[in-house]
Amino acid sequence: MIVERYNRVSDATAQPILVAFRFGVLGLCILIAVLFSEMSEVLLPLAMLVALAGMASVPLNPPGVRRFRPIFEAIFAAAIITSGTEIPEALLPYFLVPPVVAAIEAGVWYVLATVAASVATILASAALVTKVSDPGASRSIAEWCGLSLLTGLAAAWARSQRFTTPSEANTYRSAHQLLRQLRDVARELPTGLDEVSLGQRVLSNVESVVEFDIGVVYGVSEEQRLTPLAVRGADRVSWDLEIDDDLWRNPGPTLGPRRRSGSFTDRTTGFAAVVPLNLGDVLIGLVAFESTQDWSTSLLNRAGSISYGAALQLDSGQLFSEVRAMATTEERRRLAREIHDGIAQEIASLGYVVDEIAAGQTDPESRLLVEGLRGELTRIVSELRLSIFDLRSDVQPTNGLGATLSAYVRQIGTTSGLTVHLVLDESTTRLGIEAETEFLRIAQEAVTNARRHSKAKNLWVTCRVNPPNAFLRVADDGGGLGSPRIDSYGLDIMRERAQRLGAQLNIRDRVGGGTVVELVLGDKNVRAGRISVTRARGGSRDDDPDS
Repeated sequence: MIVERYNRVSDATAQPILVAFRFGVLGLCILIAVLFSEMSEVLLPLAMLVALAGMASVPLNPPGVRRFRPIFEAIFAAAIITSGTEIPEALLPYFLVPPVVAAIEAGVWYVLATVAASVATILASAALVTKVSDPGASRSIAEWCGLSLLTGLAAAWARSQRFTTPSEANTYRSAHQLLRQLRDVARELPTGLDEVSLGQRVLSNVESVVEFDIGVVYGVSEEQRLTPLAVRGADRVSWDLEIDDDLWRNPGPTLGPRRRSGSFTDRTTGFAAVVPLNLGDVLIGLVAFESTQDWSTSLLNRAGSISYGAALQLDSGQLFSEVRAMATTEERRRLAREIHDGIAQEIASLGYVVDEIAAGQTDPESRLLVEGLRGELTRIVSELRLSIFDLRSDVQPTNGLGATLSAYVRQIGTTSGLTVHLVLDESTTRLGIEAETEFLRIAQEAVTNARRHSKAKNLWVTCRVNPPNAFLRVADDGGGLGSPRIDSYGLDIMRERAQRLGAQLNIRDRVGGGTVVELVLGDKNVRAGRISVTRARGGSRDDDPDS
């Protein structure tokens, strides 16, 4: 996914280079005409080539359309150059342009198609205009067509080098250099590479240009879903993005800031605006804000002028989050392997030694002590196995939050003695993998606290997901919150995870005894439509009476 995004941005940055190359060749044609030809003879075809170059430089989306543009450019250029009674040799260098553009935008096959289109057009002109068949003119045209083919193939080869897999040594050397640079740069950045902090910085920059009452920065996932990253002017927002078609629907990267009457909160009053955050032709995110006062077009354009820098900041944070998530997943699995192959095996072996000692005891009191020690070792091994399961539980592109959470609580229900009631309500679309991972880790921490410390008999887990909204609730009927230990950091870690999501975390005592942990992202009243209700180890009901 990171490589794909890099390639998309690289293609976007190549466009200005191609435009400069196209008009640079035109400048060369003009210079040759001034030095070696009569300008009156080439003025009309030159003007037509300038117009063609201008139309060919207009950005086109999607990429599939751009691939065929050099072919049409080659046809029109060949027709312009060869359609007169005299061949303007000063304009022949323009034959280089379409193959090079085709090489950069599409590849070698499109280079061959572009040169073939030029030759076909020249042959058609030769059948109609006798001067094209002149040996001198034909030789010049053939030379430039051959040179354009070679130039296009060379450009296609250079383009292919981006996709060539380097040797393993070079790969690690490049990774080492990039990671070292990333570490040094991250230390110097004013807000680091945390997406939430970067989002708040973007909102601050926008607010310095246009005043608003409430502003939100949304990140755009690979599935083109909007995820709130930072909020300013409110604790949280639950704007319904589906009803605001005029602002939210198809927010393409070529569109600038947009506004309308009617805020997101109340469509009958106030004003709302959206500023796309573009990096090349890639839409990285959106800044949405509302106010009771309207904004002028010039102010919104000034807000839009910061979009590239803001998009670069957000994309850097998102890329860093992806790298961090991959590194975290691998480290959790490594720890799970170390625990399983190390301390868990050692303690299990120690249990066999204790069994041998117990078998040789004749004193009832000593035997009772040894059996107590054996029971404690069994408990520790069970805790280690659950810790290994915690470390290895992770959301995947093919295994989402619902499936992972379901497997986790089922395992808890069968190994801990708790009666677990699970309610899943998921839509067919998913949150981003990073958001799902944070939800899973908070659920694991809440379940672990209930299992270890609450002495509960029942555990209720409710998870409702309808992006960009999500709701998680973990409740137990144990002894309640009590006084946290000085060395306990579980609640602080859960709050930090919720803050990274831009979600609201609420921890309270449960009516009837026990503890409730609620995590809300967006609107609490999530309705997804696809419900799965399960219960492990029996029980009288699936919904918590306190819910």
